[in-house]
Amino acid sequence: MRKIILSLVIILLMGLTTYAQNNTIKGKVLNEKNGTPLLGVTLIVENSEEWTTTNEFGEFTLEIVKENQFIEVSMIGFISKKVQITNSFLEIKLKESTLELETVVVSASRTTQNRNKVPIAISAISAKTIEEEEPNTADQVLNQIAGVNMVDLGNEQHMMSIRQPISTKSLFLYLEDGIPIRPTGVFNHNALLEMNLAATRQIEVIRGPYSSLYGSEAVGGAINFLTANPTTDLSGAISIRGNSNGYERADMNISKTFGKTGVYLGGYRARITDGYREYGDFNKTALSGKINHEFSDKLKWTTTFSHIKYHSDMSGSIGEEKFYNKDFSSNHTFTFRDVLAFRLRSTLTNQWNENNLTSFTFIYRENSIAQNPSYRIDNGTENDSFTFGELNENGFNSYGAIFQHNLSIPSARLKFNIGASLDFSPNTFKAEEIEVYRNAVGKFTSYTQTGNFRSNYAVDLINIGSYITVEYALLENLIINGGLRFDSFNYDFTNRLEDAANFKAPSTVTTFNTMTPRIGSVLNLKNNFNIYGNFSKGFVPPSVGELYKRSFVPELDPAKFTNYEIGLWKTFFNEKVYIDIAAYYLKGKDEIVSVTVKDGDRKIFENRNAGETKHYGLEYSFRFAPSKQIHFRTSGAFSQHEFVDYVTQIQNGEAAKDYSGKTMPTAPSWISNTEIAYTPNYLKGFRIAMEWQHINHYYTDEANTTEYAGYDLFNLRTSYSFKNVKVWANFINVFDKLYSTRTATRWGRTSFTPGAPATVDLGIKYQF
Repeated sequence: MRKIILSLVIILLMGLTTYAQNNTIKGKVLNEKNGTPLLGVTLIVENSEEWTTTNEFGEFTLEIVKENQFIEVSMIGFISKKVQITNSFLEIKLKESTLELETVVVSASRTTQNRNKVPIAISAISAKTIEEEEPNTADQVLNQIAGVNMVDLGNEQHMMSIRQPISTKSLFLYLEDGIPIRPTGVFNHNALLEMNLAATRQIEVIRGPYSSLYGSEAVGGAINFLTANPTTDLSGAISIRGNSNGYERADMNISKTFGKTGVYLGGYRARITDGYREYGDFNKTALSGKINHEFSDKLKWTTTFSHIKYHSDMSGSIGEEKFYNKDFSSNHTFTFRDVLAFRLRSTLTNQWNENNLTSFTFIYRENSIAQNPSYRIDNGTENDSFTFGELNENGFNSYGAIFQHNLSIPSARLKFNIGASLDFSPNTFKAEEIEVYRNAVGKFTSYTQTGNFRSNYAVDLINIGSYITVEYALLENLIINGGLRFDSFNYDFTNRLEDAANFKAPSTVTTFNTMTPRIGSVLNLKNNFNIYGNFSKGFVPPSVGELYKRSFVPELDPAKFTNYEIGLWKTFFNEKVYIDIAAYYLKGKDEIVSVTVKDGDRKIFENRNAGETKHYGLEYSFRFAPSKQIHFRTSGAFSQHEFVDYVTQIQNGEAAKDYSGKTMPTAPSWISNTEIAYTPNYLKGFRIAMEWQHINHYYTDEANTTEYAGYDLFNLRTSYSFKNVKVWANFINVFDKLYSTRTATRWGRTSFTPGAPATVDLGIKYQF
């Protein structure tokens, strides 16, 4: 171990001493449209190995350059250009492009990086796409990415499917500026309702396991929301929108740089009143801010915060008869979900020299979710009778830090990222039993608090992680890229119930240790042709709920996932055509399964590491822009998800319910999203686009006895911009298709979550 530490110290010292005095060029890259500084622009000196990327202020520094040399400047969503070095400071402006290429990403290493050096499936939704689509919810843009199916459950609630079936499981990691928005062990499938889409400049999605950098839950995918940056000059926007299904929203953002300090503030207020679902109202306030300060050319400080306040009625899913009769009434009259979230990230970055960058990030998170959930009330209970439900509240505070040092050794063609993280998150949960009355017509109309608690506990969650990523240019066009992370988890559980009939788990301490590697290579051929392959592992430790909601604490290990992947991307015809293809095979073992054990009249419910699954598929993306007026894109995935070993019930020592070899439920074999857009020259500022979203049929139960037919949706989006004003009219589900965003069968009953009927969405924005 000491030899490893000594080697790392020597490598760091080598990097710190490889700085040579050469000609230095500094500059800034801006968006030509609005003067916004651009983060992550790649600048490569022609006929040289010298290159760099811009920071959050749009700034860059290049060493070892000569006067009159040319620099190649490129970024996703912008037209690449060559700039000649004519003086020691350059101000470069880039035009937005029609065909967006993912040339630069942040999520692969927590620092800006050329995509052609990263052997993973990664895609991005740019600020330009978000502005064009004017989405009300994140799924309206995320579903444009190959292999992504973000399921709309209404009121910004959702489930996710990336290389996994539609699921509430903790197989997806949600990030804000590279920081997980929730700690390990407290996953919530609705967590993206805690994001501020109005303050997002770019969304990046890594598909497949990426635990080697981010740790747990980054298995099916990692989704990173990047906060907008301050602009150089005063700028901002105010907009209002509404639709025919009761949705109303107002957005605001403002930004300016004062000397060496840039400030951004943005957010929105949204609500639904009397929508298409009975008892389906909601309201949300989201506010985010960012402050960038430049102490010097080398020392920078960035702080961001997000505040989310959310309330929603919980109307619940509906049965088959009501769904096909388009009866969207609700049996619930008092169920709800309340969320209050606050996040703060403060990062100090020092660029020691061209080869060494150190960053230290402090993290604070505060979160509470209070619920009277509809899914805790037995919908099968008789009319004019009483049943039971649950009032629960889950909350945590997080204190964390991430240290990272980026080291480049040009002479050895090596780059390192060395990092460590600490997350301390005290978590509390309590659930009180309520007695619920269902009236003579089937409505749940009232409830009484019983004072009996099903759960009342506290868990101190500690996650310590360390990681290293390495990039080595084996050849000029062959990059080897790998990573390794070690995680240690400690759950200190205290049961606060003195006497409980159904919850007797003893106070205890549970620990896990996990090592996750990743290795891959990418070959950059001529004519923008790139081929890559990778091997990676991911893991998911048991959640707090899986460990501590029974009458005993089960002995569980983290679920483990192994991924094999190959892919390619290429542009044709002067970047008018772009293709991106990825094929993967993902296998999970030791997955946690809720098993019912029957022995005579005795019945026990327990969680076990008893699940093994396999997932394989082909993801594709194709874009075609024959002219500046026409843009065609399509993306999707063909996939298969199967149980390998999956027993959920054991009776007298024998498997009573064995689904091994079955297709996993809620797993469509083909999903796709296609759009053709037209921006005519004769009407500058006008855009019209037709979108088609396809979800294939899928089984709704583990036994593969019931199917849902899937659906095809068509959306029409139009907008017109003139001077500082933009107006838009989006027609969602233009053919008024009856569809369910998620259909599942449990205990012999199939439930449907109805999607929105035909909707007209109107909006107007003023920009300054």
